[in-house]
Amino acid sequence: TTAAALERFTINFTATNLPYNSDLQNPDSAKFSSTRRVMNTLLDRLLKKSSIGPDFLRCETTAFRYG
Repeated sequence: TTAAALERFTINFTATNLPYNSDLQNPDSAKFSSTRRVMNTLLDRLLKKSSIGPDFLRCETTAFRYG
């Protein structure tokens, strides 16, 4: 048998209770790092419990924007 190919996909969403500030534009800032860590943890938990859970590997937050 052959291994299944990994497929990446993008999900965009709005967090209405996340106050935006300019530190979230800078991937090197402490605010960006801590917010990314929290978002990844929460999304990982949610997606692992969903129907894609058995195939889900991890979530990666790449950017925040004012929206």
